[in-house]
Amino acid sequence: MKAQSPATPAMRILAGVLLVLGVALTVGALFADALNIGGGEGLGWKQLIGVVVGLVLTLLGGAWLIQPPTSRGIDRPLE
Repeated sequence: MKAQSPATPAMRILAGVLLVLGVALTVGALFADALNIGGGEGLGWKQLIGVVVGLVLTLLGGAWLIQPPTSRGIDRPLE
């Protein structure tokens, strides 16, 4: 059985950046009206897209921090 390779520092930094960027985008999109950067009242379709994209980036960054893609053993043969 092949040993799993540890995550490189660059991958962990990228995961952290994705996590922070996703949280910032989600919070910014949710509170766009309160920050006077929204075009109207209520949650619009652009804000909803921003929230969804921000959540995807947050989940992706968090998942990469927990288990980086290089350590999943993708190249291992099936048994």
